[in-house]
Order: sequence, then structure tokens, then C-alpha cells
Amino acid sequence: MSGLDERRDIRRAASALALMSLVWGYNWLAMKVSLTYASPADSCAARFALGALALLPAVRYYGHSLLVPRREWGFLAFLAASLAVNFFLTLTALELGAVGKTAVLTYTMPFWVILIARVRLKERMRPAQSVAVALAFCGLLVLVDAVHLRDWKASVLAVIAGLIWAATVVAIKTAQGRTRTHLMTFTVWQMALCAVLLFAFSSVVGTPPIRWTWQFGAAIAFSAILGSAFAWMLFYYALARLPASLAGLGTLATPALGVLAAWVHLGERPSGEDLVGMACIALGLLLLALPGASPQRKR
Repeated sequence: MSGLDERRDIRRAASALALMSLVWGYNWLAMKVSLTYASPADSCAARFALGALALLPAVRYYGHSLLVPRREWGFLAFLAASLAVNFFLTLTALELGAVGKTAVLTYTMPFWVILIARVRLKERMRPAQSVAVALAFCGLLVLVDAVHLRDWKASVLAVIAGLIWAATVVAIKTAQGRTRTHLMTFTVWQMALCAVLLFAFSSVVGTPPIRWTWQFGAAIAFSAILGSAFAWMLFYYALARLPASLAGLGTLATPALGVLAAWVHLGERPSGEDLVGMACIALGLLLLALPGASPQRKR
């Protein structure tokens, strides 16, 4: 590949990453809208059922098999259960609280990954990582409002969702090299099983029936087709052409775009304290993305 072709590929990958972040940022609004017409469990279930179907053509296009070896179904069941709990908590937090704050608190996931990997994978923390975690913790205390505990339920649920997300990331990292199934195939089955689990949960608990309006349909279609299938295709495309650290850096725009979208479209203007907390977490995420901030294994 010539230098010109390589630069063109990099520009296209960067454009795909920017579009993905925009879609994921606005997806927070779509999820919030869906909660007007359905419970958190039903909204998540509808999204992932449609998302799994929408991702099927991409799996076939890239030539991946939908077959999963029998010995990997246990791991797949874990992924599906963690996705179900993660998004149920996330949408419950969205139902109780503001879009922007929920988005930022959920995206504390990378900091929890560092702490879990420190124990589970014996990875040593670099100085930049220590500073990033300290900044994130400060931002966390401000956003959760540890002094006055206003809207603390929504904040705590969002943090727990981020923690579960992080545990899933570490589990996937631990399983790398031990599984034969492609990640895209795992994603399809993960979403499908997640939908089954959440629909079953709704039936047992007896949640209110979904109000099938065009607004709900549009919100779910955005989350499933654009927020799940299309956005993941963009991410895989960018990841194949950019360094993993740079691709990860592109996702950092997602919570910021979620905050801005909620501010513009829902009038959710963050308070001064919230902005300070968000800034601390954003700065910490930026530190993690810098070269040399990757973890080291203990020897």
C-alpha cells in the first residue's frame, strides 16, 4: 500500500470514528426518549433484539460464522447476563436522573478496568494511570454529590453499570487467545441472549406493557440499528486501520457529546459542580489515552 493510500485509509478510519462517537453520543437521547413508552428492561430488550438482527448482515459480509463452539457458550452466557444487568442499570439511572451525568458516570469504566486489572491480571499502574484514577475519583465524588447526596440513586446506578462494564472488558481480555469465535459473532449472540433474559425478567416482574408509538419505534430503531449495529461496524472498521489506543481515544467524545446533546435538546444544563466533576473525569480519560499510559504486567 502506498503512502497516499495509507493516509486515505487513516482519514476514512478517523471519519468513521467521529461518526461513531456522534451516533453513540446521541444514542443517550434515544434511550431517554424510549423510557417514556417502556420500562428500562423492555426498552433494552427491544433494542438488543432488533440490534442482533441488524448486525447479522454485517457478520455475513465480513465472512464470520454464527456458530459458537459448545465450550464457549458458558462465556457467552456470562457476556449476555453482564450486558443485561449493565444496560438495565444504565436505563434505570437514565429514568431517575439526567442524561449528561449518567453518560459521564457510566464512562468511568476505563478507571474500573485499571483497578480490576491491577488485581485480576497483575498489571502494574503507571504514574499517569495513578493520576488519572485520582482525578476520576475526585470527579466521581463531585458528580455523585457525596456531601448532599442529591439524586444519588441515579448516580450510584450509573457507576455500578460502569463497574460491570469494566468487569466484562477484563473478562474479555482474559479470554483472548482462548476463544475461537470472532468478537462480532459474540456480539450478535450476546445481544440476542440479552434480549431473551430481559424479556423474561419483564414477564416475571410484570412491568407495564410497551406503548408502541412511532416515537418509541424511532428511538429503538436509532439505538438498535445506528447505536448498536452501524456504530459497531464503524468501530471495527476504524480499529482495523488505526492503533487500538487511538481508536479508544475516539470513543472519549461519546460522553461529552451526550452531555451537549442533552443540553441542546432537553435543556439539561449541568451545574457548575457537575461541570467540575465531568472535567476531572474527562481529563483522567485523556491521560489514559496518552502514549505510555498502557499498563505493565508484573513479572
